[in-house]
Amino acid sequence: MPKKYISSLKTGEVVEDVFLVLKKEVKETREKKPYLNLQLADKTGSLEARKWDAAPHLCNSFHKDAFIKIKGVVETFNNTLQIRVNEISPVAEECVQMSDFVPSTEKDVSAMMSELRQIIKTIRDPYLSKLLDAFFTEESFCKVFSTAPAATQYHHAYLGGLLEHILSVARLAVSFSNLYPMIKRDLLLTGVILHDIGKTRELSYERSFHYTDEGQLTGHLISGVLMIYEKAQKIDGFPSDLLNVLFHLILSHHGEYEWGSPVKPGTPEAIALHHLDNLDAKVYAATKAITEHKDTSSSWTDYVKMFERRLYKK
Repeated sequence: MPKKYISSLKTGEVVEDVFLVLKKEVKETREKKPYLNLQLADKTGSLEARKWDAAPHLCNSFHKDAFIKIKGVVETFNNTLQIRVNEISPVAEECVQMSDFVPSTEKDVSAMMSELRQIIKTIRDPYLSKLLDAFFTEESFCKVFSTAPAATQYHHAYLGGLLEHILSVARLAVSFSNLYPMIKRDLLLTGVILHDIGKTRELSYERSFHYTDEGQLTGHLISGVLMIYEKAQKIDGFPSDLLNVLFHLILSHHGEYEWGSPVKPGTPEAIALHHLDNLDAKVYAATKAITEHKDTSSSWTDYVKMFERRLYKK
């Protein structure tokens, strides 16, 4: 029987399929009876699920990030779909097709890497060109870079999402630099291409997406600067002032202290990078929130934390 994906489920439908457990909570009803509060996922999205009257042996039979086969019914609660689970059985990882559960970019990864490399070839500054080549001629880096997600949930949170995001911002930067010739094009493009490389160390993405120990301890801004420093030290004569300005682009690209930047953008290129990066992330997140909102009777999404408001869908 072909897998039934979450994105296709409808109210009243009987579900008997395997899902990845993103969240598992054991709670109690008002009558002190235990039940399971779950968030189940596949590559098309996630859905809340409840298993009432959950015996202790069932609660202990699987854990978060495990695969389970459920049998249940899709219901609507507060205008949102959820599953009332009747049966649960754990499933071994070797019995599942991982590509059914981990979301991936729908775009051609090889074509995106090729386009990004073509943009890199337009960099004329010899030091910035050598720096980018040091990263993008390294097979192990390119494999991780082209596989990693750009985030755990808000934007481009799927395999290949980091590459897709970087390429989108690079395209914006090419157009932007043509409109503003006073911008140092090579510096802006280098900052764009390298601004999120620390996410290759920050995020873990074997099943669901999590932060690594390095990601939680230092974050991708610091990791990115360290990665750039390691490469730059191997390039003879790399100017220290150019390296510091590039560090500034990486460290300031979130734009505000409360958004995680230790410094605010202080050069035209840093200001441009922050806004181009933010534009791509925010437009993607808004589009995602609208397309994934399941209440077709409403013209508005639910409250979206990133925007601190509901979004108009029509």
